[in-house]
Amino acid sequence: MRPRLTHLACLMVPIGLIAMVGVGQQPRRPSYEAIEVKSGGTIVGVVSYEGTPPARERVDVTTSEEVCHASPIYSDKLVVSEEGGVRWAVVSLKDIERGKAFPEPDPEKQPTLDQSGCVFKPHVVVVPQGQSLRVLNSDGVLHNVHTWSKLNRSKNVAMPGVIEETSMKFRRPERIRITCDIHPWMEAYSVVSEHPYAVVTDKDGRFKLTDVPAGKYAITMWHESLKTEIIQSVTVERGKESKVEFTLSKTAP
Repeated sequence: MRPRLTHLACLMVPIGLIAMVGVGQQPRRPSYEAIEVKSGGTIVGVVSYEGTPPARERVDVTTSEEVCHASPIYSDKLVVSEEGGVRWAVVSLKDIERGKAFPEPDPEKQPTLDQSGCVFKPHVVVVPQGQSLRVLNSDGVLHNVHTWSKLNRSKNVAMPGVIEETSMKFRRPERIRITCDIHPWMEAYSVVSEHPYAVVTDKDGRFKLTDVPAGKYAITMWHESLKTEIIQSVTVERGKESKVEFTLSKTAP
């Protein structure tokens, strides 16, 4: 019996090593490192729509709550200004490894998603990796917050009218679609970022990234109407401003 046990133990060693190392496992990219950025550059730009944008779709409100009928509700899936600027696009630096740190958490500036007038506000919110997303229910009616994530654990949290606030935390960088199962037109996105160089375009389609270390970067633009990201290269010089323009159209990939 003893020789058999010894032989079995010998077989178990390489199996354990395989489990530790992983088969076909790709090496992890080094995590983002926060450093002091001196004389960093600035990236400014705009996301524009090419051609005549479609009119915003008016939502058919199918529930009886008065708060949902207080004013007409229009879809935020594509919002374009009179000058052609695209709102709610996410612009970020891709695979940046070193740069400024996130600001210290401030309750007054905490990323917040409100349920107001049966609409998620804002439509897109950037959340630092590992920090909390504050979720409000200003309507006083039953909502639920349903996250459709792939890298993070999905959540489906009911918020009756008596619950005015809750919070959610996401540990991995990801763009997460958020819906309300009770009011199917309600939709938003939480962009979990491992670095502070990710912003959402304003009502004019403009964006700004500050304190960027000098160097050459890939900069991406994502909008929910796209099937993928649009990527450009940008060179940042110490203390200088670099300009980037993205174009969104019906024919964009």
